[in-house]
Order: sequence, then C-alpha cells, then structure tokens
Amino acid sequence: MKQSQDHDDYLHLTHIKIRLHSMCDPLRSKREVVFMFEKIVVGVDGSEQSMNALAIASDLAQKYASKLYLVHSPELESTGIAVGSGAVLIEPEPEAVAEAGEKVMQAAKKKAEELGLPPTECIIGNDDPAHEILKCTEKVGADLIVLGRRGLGGISSLLLGSVSQKVSHDAKCACLTVSH
Repeated sequence: MKQSQDHDDYLHLTHIKIRLHSMCDPLRSKREVVFMFEKIVVGVDGSEQSMNALAIASDLAQKYASKLYLVHSPELESTGIAVGSGAVLIEPEPEAVAEAGEKVMQAAKKKAEELGLPPTECIIGNDDPAHEILKCTEKVGADLIVLGRRGLGGISSLLLGSVSQKVSHDAKCACLTVSH
C-alpha cells in the first residue's frame, strides 16, 4: 500500500513538472498540440513600462515558441510658443522624428535579443500608436498584444485616453497590459 502511494505521488509530481516546463498549452487533442500564442505583438515607446512589457512578451514567446513583432509609432508633440498676443505651434522635424523612432526600435530590438529572442519583425509606423499596433496585429494575425501602461493622470487620461485603453477596446485578440 505504501509503495503504491509513493508511486502515485511520484507520477503526480512528474506530471506537474512536465506541465510547468512544457512549451505548449496543456490543452491538446490526440493528434496535435495547440499553442496558446503563435504571434505576439508588442508596442514599444522607449519607456520603462514598454520595456517591462517587452520582457514579459519575450518570456511568453519563448515559452510558447511564438513569433515576436515589435511596433513603434512616435506620438508627435507640438510645442507652443507665445509671442506677444499670439501663439505659434512648432511641429518637430520629420527627420528628427524618424531618427528618434529608429533609436527606440533599436533599443527594443537589443533588449529582446538580450532576453534571448530576436524579434521576427520590427515595424515603425507614422500613424497614431494605437492604430499602428492594431494594424500590425491584423496584418500578422497576432494572438496576443502586450503593452505597457504609463498611468496618465486624471485629466490627461480623460482628455487623451491612452494607447493601452484604445488598443484593448478595439483589439480582436487578447491584450495584456503591464503596469509596472
């Protein structure tokens, strides 16, 4: 009796270890293994939160043998200058915006490689960041979007909304928002 119980305990522990170290979702049919996430899209903007999101996405991509897609689209911010009774908006130079976007993407690509998973594709867009992320997600047929959350303050959040809010509202796949 004691030996039988020990054997059952051993089998149970072995089963748990296999499930913990498995690269696939435990849901499976008799013929094939069903992967939970085949393609993961990560929105990157150079912030600490987006790098944390990239780390989590990279971990998931390695666990599920997924392809990793990085998307960056700079949010253009105009600067206002008040002179006398008028104000003038100054738009950033397109070359400066493109150069800054390339730096953000290179840093994200380097981080992904350091984490052990080079991205399948890096996309730098020119549109609203939420729209670019959703467009990439549909284009590649992603199963998961991973985003960092900056936590804009009350009024900013109400007036502008956030990229993570817009994406999670409009996405046709699972979204994971990383807050720290």
